Parts: sequence; structure tokens; C-alpha cells
Amino acid sequence: MTLTGLDQALWRRVRDGVTLAPLRMTGGAGTFLMRYEPGSRSPTHTHPGGEEIYVISGSGRLDDLSFVAGDFIFTPPGEGHTLHADTEVLIHVLLPEPVVITE
Repeated sequence: MTLTGLDQALWRRVRDGVTLAPLRMTGGAGTFLMRYEPGSRSPTHTHPGGEEIYVISGSGRLDDLSFVAGDFIFTPPGEGHTLHADTEVLIHVLLPEPVVITE
């Protein structure tokens, strides 16, 4: 059994205003936290293996789908999106396969 506290997470920059903290990842797949500053966004990408997101805090949208803290979002395999942060956003992500950046 392994425990990783939020204060122990090793955050790394993804792009301006976006950081990622791996919890259990191998080869770009696994589970991790992502933090977005207000007004930031993810790169546009697709999910060959799908994706599960739990919104821990904040609000924003995945393309036209608005979300708030407490929401769960499932992206089916093959679909894509861009996350836009309205406020500071913290999400927990489960990714069965690495994403494909499309921008």
C-alpha cells in the first residue's frame, strides 16, 4: 500500500498556468492531480483509452460542458476536449492510456 499526501505530490509544469502531480503513473497513463490557474487551459487533446475526472475544487468547462467541484466526468475512448478554468481548478484524473495532443 502506498500513500501520497497532497503536500508530498511532486508538481511539474505542463504549460502556463497548468501543473500536474503524478500519483501512480507509467508511460503517460495512470492517476494524477492537475491544477489550473484561473483563465488557463489544457492543450486540445484526445483520449484513445477514455478518461475519468473528479473535480476536487473550482469551476470551468470541457469545451461547452460546464463543471463545478464535486462533478464526475467520463470521456469515452476516442473523444477529445480542451479544459478551460474559470477559477482555480483542482482535478483528479484516471487515464488508462496516454493522451494525444492535437493542437
